[in-house]
Amino acid sequence: MPFVELLQNAMTLNPQFFIDLVMNNLLWVFMLFAAGYFFSGGKKPLARGLVFYLMVMTSMDIFKLMGFSIFTATGIALLYFLRMPVLLLLEKTRGMGKYMSLAWTLTFYAVIAVVAFGG
Repeated sequence: MPFVELLQNAMTLNPQFFIDLVMNNLLWVFMLFAAGYFFSGGKKPLARGLVFYLMVMTSMDIFKLMGFSIFTATGIALLYFLRMPVLLLLEKTRGMGKYMSLAWTLTFYAVIAVVAFGG
């Protein structure tokens, strides 16, 4: 479970784990940095890339533990129909654009909860 392993090494202050993680996955580091840069408009790309990384790691753990995936027709449709109005509202409202990454992440976990508990 990748996220649990990440937390364990962070709590034990194991820098070698993080050095190995970055050096063995340079392509993914670059792609997450590029996604963070693209989706944040060039502001705080490292922080946004880290949010995307944590979202991927926690979703891998959740899918493994629960034995399901939202990447089905129903899950993707629900994700799209929930995420688009929220993101458009934040984009059109003055001063709310800074919460786009948070809304992106929270809609993902909201759909996971709906699919897992009764969708």
